[in-house]
Amino acid sequence: MVAPEPLPEPLGSTFTTAEALRLGVSRKRLRAGDLVAPRHGVRMREQPADVRAVATAFASRMAPTHAFAGVTAARLWGLPVAHPWRADEPLVIGVPVGATATRARGTRVRRFDPRRLVPGELEGLRTLWPAAAVMSMARETPHADLVVLLDALITPSEHYPGLRVPQRPFASVEQLAAFADRCRGVHGRGAFRVALADVRTGVDSPPETRSRLAIVAAGLPEPTLQHEVWVDGELRAKLDLAYPEWLIAVEYEGEHHLTDPAQWAKDIRRQELLESLGWIVIRATKADLRHGGAGLIARVRSALARRGVAA
Repeated sequence: MVAPEPLPEPLGSTFTTAEALRLGVSRKRLRAGDLVAPRHGVRMREQPADVRAVATAFASRMAPTHAFAGVTAARLWGLPVAHPWRADEPLVIGVPVGATATRARGTRVRRFDPRRLVPGELEGLRTLWPAAAVMSMARETPHADLVVLLDALITPSEHYPGLRVPQRPFASVEQLAAFADRCRGVHGRGAFRVALADVRTGVDSPPETRSRLAIVAAGLPEPTLQHEVWVDGELRAKLDLAYPEWLIAVEYEGEHHLTDPAQWAKDIRRQELLESLGWIVIRATKADLRHGGAGLIARVRSALARRGVAA
């Protein structure tokens, strides 16, 4: 099998077909199997690892007024999109009202008013600002998933995984409400405002939001977030979700809790401490959140019954 001819040195790991053609690369060479075409008019020397790689590859083809929007912008900011990224996921390109839209294959166009949905820059990529990114995808996002995104915007937690927003919290509930007020006439504003009623400050991860929403949707009392347990003036535990008045704790165990021996040992010691203080400790996993959180709801209901709480 004959190896493809070398590409000109000026072409980096990612380049446009227009650049390659200007340097004398043939169209046949651009179709060779050693090159990846993540989007029309773009070539890469290897498969993209994440949305940032695809967005960076496409950015050189974007008009100066265009910006990444919707789920693409949310992923770039590290916001907790419900479904995992796939290499064939369309890039969402925000196009200002009245501007010419891109027609590139592998993209979706989302019109926006730049006076209200403001673009910013993230490591050289023109991208809708985090709250604007969520607003631009609100209309097509299920309620619980939208609450997860908004909880991530208002969390002050430094432990929240993956966030790349400029600061934590990115905004307060009041600031997001004011932003929604300024977005009258913007698609998704209604869903955004409804979701705001269910956001709470202080979550450490998306499963904490989903656990809380499942519990409340089942008609059970709403638990407190990040309840602190003090013993003899010392902070000994901070609980994901809790009913302090009934000494019931709900701790979500992410995969790192199960695979990190040191974390696992720490979790066991904390559970022993809490139980010695009279707490019922529910250690939930992602299996408990399946089917609308049925497993978690049953365990919380049982714990409440043990405390004599009708639920």
